[in-house]
Amino acid sequence: MSSLPAQPAPIHAQGARRPGPSGPAPSSQVPAVTIDPIKLARKYMWLGVAAVIVGVIMGLGSFYVLRKVAPKYTSEVIFECLPPEDDPSIREGTGDEDEMERFMLSQVSRIVSEPVFDRIALDPRLNTQAPNWAKTVTNKGVIDKIEAVEELADTVRARIMPGTNYIRMTAVNSSPTEATALAALAKDAYLFELRKASNDEFTGRKDSIKQQIDGIEQDIADLNSRRGRIVTEEGIDAVEQNQTEASQNLSLVVGQLVLLTQAIEAAKVRVAHLETMLKSEAGITYTDTQRMIVEQNTHVATLVNQLQTLKTARRGLQQRGVMPGHRNYKNVEAQIAATEQELQNTREEELLKLFNGELDSSRQTLSQYSAQEADLLRQREDLRLEMTDLTRILADIEDLDARISQLITSRTELEVNLRSVTATGVAERGPRVMVIQAERIPNRVSFPQVFVMVPAGVLLAFSLVAGLVVVREVLDQRVKSPSDVAMIPRARVLGMIPVASEDPLSPDSIETVFRDEPKSILAESFRQIRTPLLKKMQRAGHRSLLVVSGMPGSGATSVTTNLAFACAAAEQRVLIIDANFRRSNVHRIFGQGEAPGLSDVLAGAAALSKVARKTDSERVDILPAGSKEHRVFERLGSEKMSELLAEASTDYDMVLIDVSPAIVSGDAVSLANRVDASILVVRALFEKRGMVARLRNELDDARGEMLGVVVNAVRSAAGGYMRKNIRTSHAYQSEDPKGDNN
Repeated sequence: MSSLPAQPAPIHAQGARRPGPSGPAPSSQVPAVTIDPIKLARKYMWLGVAAVIVGVIMGLGSFYVLRKVAPKYTSEVIFECLPPEDDPSIREGTGDEDEMERFMLSQVSRIVSEPVFDRIALDPRLNTQAPNWAKTVTNKGVIDKIEAVEELADTVRARIMPGTNYIRMTAVNSSPTEATALAALAKDAYLFELRKASNDEFTGRKDSIKQQIDGIEQDIADLNSRRGRIVTEEGIDAVEQNQTEASQNLSLVVGQLVLLTQAIEAAKVRVAHLETMLKSEAGITYTDTQRMIVEQNTHVATLVNQLQTLKTARRGLQQRGVMPGHRNYKNVEAQIAATEQELQNTREEELLKLFNGELDSSRQTLSQYSAQEADLLRQREDLRLEMTDLTRILADIEDLDARISQLITSRTELEVNLRSVTATGVAERGPRVMVIQAERIPNRVSFPQVFVMVPAGVLLAFSLVAGLVVVREVLDQRVKSPSDVAMIPRARVLGMIPVASEDPLSPDSIETVFRDEPKSILAESFRQIRTPLLKKMQRAGHRSLLVVSGMPGSGATSVTTNLAFACAAAEQRVLIIDANFRRSNVHRIFGQGEAPGLSDVLAGAAALSKVARKTDSERVDILPAGSKEHRVFERLGSEKMSELLAEASTDYDMVLIDVSPAIVSGDAVSLANRVDASILVVRALFEKRGMVARLRNELDDARGEMLGVVVNAVRSAAGGYMRKNIRTSHAYQSEDPKGDNN
């Protein structure tokens, strides 16, 4: 819908929605309801004011009636909760704020507990101090305890006063004296239960401490018995002595192990060195000591002496002048050489024997060292195990001694606490709650209160009215304004036309209001519809436009004729085709006959150029419905209709087609597949959103482009600022231009 001059932006902002890629919505889909609270408040403002007035009257009436027939008086008692006194039996940290809060909550629960109510019901003072209340719970002359407790749960209440250490207990009754009596009985019953609980707590605390002491003594006896068994079985003195000896032996073994390890390493080095020389190609390198030992060998010494004797004989021959070639000289030389060779071989054999002996000795020594090392390692492991076992036994004994000592300390502390509790007389010092305000007879009613009843009445009446309004708006599916159309998925609003009765010029004929009253609000509405409509059609190259109404009486014919006048005013040549074969009306509006016309052209009995008629308005021609005998509905969707529209589009800038309402015939859908574009006209407060959504989907599925919806006959009561905008627009157009500086 288009808006009035003063509100075009909001209307278009709510209206335009283009089709999405997901295709048309199901025809049965009903759009969700969106409620504008501001709009509802303005629409039903006087109803809200009336609800407030009725609520005030209801509140005052209820106040006076209840005060007369069912007044309530409240008597109260104020208790103060004291912090806990220093008590050695109370664990540290229980006197903080959390403990105080827990204590106060427990007392509130105790005040309204069943034992307190039982004591009130059994109190002999109940019949004399609150006789009327007692009669309500008396059965055959005896107070029904169960019923009395249930009634007291509704009569006596208690709560913590915020930010204080006070508890407020109240008793409510229709009699001020009986309310006071019930409060007094409840106070006495609660204090009795409190003292009883305090005494029980004192006795229980003493018994608890004694039980703890007995338990600790039993634990001490058990631990001592266990320690005695260990000492007897293991022998504590022998354990300590064995631990000392084992420690000394372990130190000795570790020292020997260190020395032996060093000797083993040296022996390994010696054996490796000897084996390397034995395998070396260069031979064995003998030491001087080895050679000296070999020289002392008997066989070697004998050979050395023989060699010396032979050498002496050779010198004697030389001194006697025996020449080397002499037989005796040669014989001596041969003996010397043989002896020297034998001496050398003997020395090598003895040196090798000596070397092998040293190698075997080194290997034997290394083997002995390894055996000794293994033995020492076993001794060390045995000593370590022995030390561990002995240490464990001593640790067990020390642990038992520590636990026994700790238990003795705890027992001593508990005995001190027990003596302190007994000495301070906890049972006689009284509970931690005291009365700081006793019950008093109330001098005014606590219910009803005018400052409560009046707002409650107003709230009740206003809520009822508001609920009815919201339910009505939710259940009312009628289109009342462009915003209702905007809620329909993918529905675009082209504009709106206000109801004719709200136009200050009061036009006589709605069908020709644009021509007859060009300065009227209705005419301005059609101008605002024309602008976006022409823009869309010219952009897409459309010439033919189908104007479809949902229900009869929606005003599609009036929209068609006035749009024709509006487009003609914009210098467009317009042809109006009356395709409503069931109830034609265009010819009547222009004062002409209905035949020949469209039906004759479709039947081939006439040509468009011959039957199209001029009107009194320049640039506006009409094609009436035609002869009734030629009105065949199926021809509206035939190829002949497409040819007619193509011919008309060459002679006119705009071809507007009026058709039967879509709800009563299928002509509109048939034509929608032949025209370039279509629009849907709905009447406010006349057609429902579900029907509009279905028709929009059907037109959107057709070949012709669905351009949007025009909402007709919109009333200001459903439009918020609409009435003010109408007045402003009319005043602006009626004003003398000479006195207008704008």
